[in-house]
This record gives sequence, structure tokens and C-alpha cells, in this order.
Amino acid sequence: MFLAAGLAVAGDPAIEYPECNRTATPADLEGAKGAHKAATQFYERADYDRAIQYWKDAYRLDCAAHAVLINIANAYEKKGDRAEAVTALETYLARMPDATDAQTIQDKIQNLRNSIRPAPTPTASESASAPVPPPTLPTASATPSLSAEPPPPPQPPYGYAPWVATGAGVVTLLVGGILTSSGFSDIGAAEDSCPFRVDCEPDVADLGNQGRTHATVGGVLLGLGAAGVAGGLIWELGFNQPRPAASSPAPSAGIRLTPVAGPGAAGVGVSGRF
Repeated sequence: MFLAAGLAVAGDPAIEYPECNRTATPADLEGAKGAHKAATQFYERADYDRAIQYWKDAYRLDCAAHAVLINIANAYEKKGDRAEAVTALETYLARMPDATDAQTIQDKIQNLRNSIRPAPTPTASESASAPVPPPTLPTASATPSLSAEPPPPPQPPYGYAPWVATGAGVVTLLVGGILTSSGFSDIGAAEDSCPFRVDCEPDVADLGNQGRTHATVGGVLLGLGAAGVAGGLIWELGFNQPRPAASSPAPSAGIRLTPVAGPGAAGVGVSGRF
């Protein structure tokens, strides 16, 4: 019984905000200013309970400052207690019926009351008639396509072997040309010293023999070099066409130079596998 009575007066404006029947003293006004300042600080810190407490203290000290009720209502609204906010605003309108913001306060009271009302519960017939959305079927994720790697560029079956043979032929040509030129030069010098090649000085005879040897070897090298250059070019252009890497590996190729020497002659033998 006592609990019911307590609940009945919990939101009573006469209990929360007693009627103003006295005049505030200068000390009351100073105390109200201090309480208002403290309440404002707590409100800015979102400590709404203490802000409400200090504003109520300020209103008790200066009960003619009815605008404090609006501050109390705002703090209650921030706190989420809309019923107490409505009580504070209704008390403000009851004590300030001719206030310039009376209509604004009345609209706010109506909005707060609307927010307090619970949403209507749908009836059984409305629930049964509500369409049931079809179940969402999971969509199969697209399988990322595997991008095939580009095939490697076709490779010539014999690689760089034809060009090696061509290069060796060029080198052989150069060496042969140098030896041939040197040999004919020595032969010419010996013939100038001993035109008839009879009873020639030993040095002249050696010079002529050396020249003939160089000329012979140089001629052989010139022939081999020309053959190497021609063979390498024919090998490259005619038999070393690129083919796909997946094909069977080409037989290994190679060039081998073998020095050849004999009585009165010298040369280089070229052999290879094509």
C-alpha cells in the first residue's frame, strides 16, 4: 500500500517542483547562480543526473526562475526519461501560461508523448496475411578462369652453333689472309735477292722457304675459313629454322678445329656434326 502511494506521487509536479510562495534573498540568488553554473558543466559532460540535481537546487533557491524547468526537461530527455521531461515542461507551461515559447513547448510535449507510446502490436490476421519473402538461394561463385601461360617462343634446333661456325670461319679467313700476305711478301723478298734460286745465301733461302710455308698454310686457312663461313650461313638459313619448344630436342651440334701439320705444310682441320 505504501509502495503504491509512493508511485502515485513520483511524477507529481507539486512534489517535484513545489509552488513558489516566497521571494528569494540575495544569498539565495547567489546560490542559485552557483548551482546553475555547476549544472551547466555537468550537462556538457553528459552527467545528466548531477545536472538535474543542481538545476533542481537552483530552482528551489530561486523559484521564480521558471526557465530552469526547460533545462531540467532537456537533461531528462538526454537521459532517456521522457516522462519526467514532459512533467518538467508541463510545470513550466502551468506557471508561465503567457510565455512567448508556449506553443513551441506544447509541440515538444506532444512529440515526447508520442515517443513514449508503444508501437501497436499486429493482430494474428495481419501476421498471417503478411507475405513471406521467398528464401534466398545461394549464388554459385564464379570459378575464376585460369589464364594459360603464353607458349615460349620457338627455339632454333641448333641454337647458336651455326653462328659459332660462321665466326670461326671469319677468324680462319683473317689468319689465312695474314699468313698468305706475309708468305708472298717473304717469297718476293727472297726472289729479289736471288732471282734464279741458285747458290742463294742461306738466309735468303730460309726466307723463301718460310714464305712458301706461310703462303701454303695461309691458302689452306683461307679455304677453310671460306668453307666455314659459307657452311655456317647455309646451316643457319637452311637448317636452323625455329621450332616449338615442345618438339623433340635437336641433336647436339659442335665445331671442332684440329691443327694439321706435315713436312713442308701446315693447316687446320674443321669437323662438325650437323
